[in-house]
Amino acid sequence: MINDDKTEFLLIGTRQQLDKLDSCSITVGDNHISPSPCVRNLGSWFDSNLSMTDHINKACNAAFYHLHNLRRIKKYLSRDSLITLVHAFITSRLDYCNGLLFGLPKAQIAKLQRAQNAAARLILGIGKFSHITPALYELHWLPLSLRIDYKILLLTFKCIYSLAPTYLSDLISIKSNSLYNLRSTGKPLLDHSKGKMLSTLGARSFSVAAPKLWNGLPVELCRATSLDCFKSRLKTYLFKKYFYKV
Repeated sequence: MINDDKTEFLLIGTRQQLDKLDSCSITVGDNHISPSPCVRNLGSWFDSNLSMTDHINKACNAAFYHLHNLRRIKKYLSRDSLITLVHAFITSRLDYCNGLLFGLPKAQIAKLQRAQNAAARLILGIGKFSHITPALYELHWLPLSLRIDYKILLLTFKCIYSLAPTYLSDLISIKSNSLYNLRSTGKPLLDHSKGKMLSTLGARSFSVAAPKLWNGLPVELCRATSLDCFKSRLKTYLFKKYFYKV
């Protein structure tokens, strides 16, 4: 049953599209409800422009809150225990629904990256002005931008090999002429023609992101025979891509 008092609705579009709308409201029971500027759905925060600003800000605030508390008890923890707590309280929040962040401006992702950098410095005990790349390398952490790609590529692999729900698999399609590629090289190519017709918000959708990222992978990586094998190879590939610029 709908809880009338807690019902919210959100209008989503570009700034130009939303400016064309007059003020509107809906009626649920005896309650007249106006559009909300930001709503929560399954732990993620959405705004009218899908800028994900509120989601990112709340994730960063929670991450730095827990980092502050961990810093106070760090002297009582072993390094392994500290890493476990960082993953439980900080990394889990930065990674949650991060596939929604694909295509955002670098300035937005940089906010989350600062939280990850602070977590790495806490674990390794280095100053805030120390260069962060060696720290991420030592911890074997992917930066946030590649963690987003990693999540989308895992979903894409599951969709191609019928390991994902149909509502995701139906969003992508394999090129008909890539059946020869599948037999000879082990890499089906995804149709990305839809991405050419979309702009702004649509260009960040899974149906566009999946072909863009998948078709750019090397053939050897896509020959993985299982999900666990693909996960391992994918992280290795992205790790080398960032730290060795391959």
